[in-house]
Amino acid sequence: MKDKPLVTVFIPYYNDEKFLRIAVEAVLNNDYENFELILLNHATTDSCRDIAHSYNDLRIKHIDVEKNTGAGGGLLFEEMLKIARGKYIKPLCADDVLLKDGLKILVDYMEDNPERDFAFGNVEYIDIDNNDLGDNWFETREYFSVNYNEIDLMQLYLRGISCLPYIGSIIKRDILDEININKTFIMMFDMSLWLSLLCKGFKVGFINQLVANYRIHNGQISGNEQRIMAERLSWYEQTEFWKIFLTIDNIDLARKICPQSRYIKFLTVKEDIPFVIAQAFFKNLRPYPYAFLNSLLNNTDTRKHLEVVFGYGIKELREECRKDYANTSISSGGSWFKTFKRSLYAKSVKNLRIRELVFLGFRRFFNIIFAHKTNKNKQYSL
Repeated sequence: MKDKPLVTVFIPYYNDEKFLRIAVEAVLNNDYENFELILLNHATTDSCRDIAHSYNDLRIKHIDVEKNTGAGGGLLFEEMLKIARGKYIKPLCADDVLLKDGLKILVDYMEDNPERDFAFGNVEYIDIDNNDLGDNWFETREYFSVNYNEIDLMQLYLRGISCLPYIGSIIKRDILDEININKTFIMMFDMSLWLSLLCKGFKVGFINQLVANYRIHNGQISGNEQRIMAERLSWYEQTEFWKIFLTIDNIDLARKICPQSRYIKFLTVKEDIPFVIAQAFFKNLRPYPYAFLNSLLNNTDTRKHLEVVFGYGIKELREECRKDYANTSISSGGSWFKTFKRSLYAKSVKNLRIRELVFLGFRRFFNIIFAHKTNKNKQYSL
């Protein structure tokens, strides 16, 4: 195995005693043997830690996080990177199962395609009892295509759409030092990871072979009974997610992901990329970029620069806000809004777009407020 690169397989766990042993043994029994397995205990309260430590295998390393922070994504991923020694990182979840030849398929692809920096193999859906559900990610995931390039994916993220399978991924270890990992993300951690890599110009690849089983069960954060939590988390995380686009420092890349922008033709210096990106994102998912655009226009020198170069100032920002309000007003909602709600509630959580999750988050928030007021009024009524 000296000629085979070391791979770091990462499995964080929290109250996954029903699945953890299956996940660990699938890695240990893999056809590819040159790996280290990092098991991270996120302050579990069940028997998971005992299960993790029951294996006498020198390839296993343990991390204990004393306090459960609720941030099961970026924070734990960064803890893993502190001790990871592999050339590649293979992330997994404690309720998913790596196929026997899955690691070999992923590593062989990366070694044969050194121009690719991270890649995704296909994953098959299974239920809580390991039964095959007859579907796989590549064929059934909405918006996914093996023909996507980096620009296609970034334009999807610009619309708040994610379609990449986290547990099917493999990543070059060294490129992860080039990005900032958001430690508070949970629902959007994987999206933020892939987008951060794409914004830095790293190349993606797809392997049309099954490499893992993706378990569908009610205990997931994306399960139906966790729907409200998913709505709230996505709502707040979206306020920071879009800012990843601001890390782009390549003018050609900015032009490719914002071809419809009326301002892109005036972009000549990379210092102006954040404005063009923010304005393009403002067209797709308000109101988050408003604060950024507002801060730019509140700076006198910056405002004058934007007015000269792009013909964009306070008047233009306010006009865009006015048009947006008119287009989405209650008076124009009517049957369109009813159709939107019907299609929304017909979807499962894992297939919801970000703007749909945001809508559900706002709706839940206002329902709580009005319910609180109603209950308060009842307290004092006869």
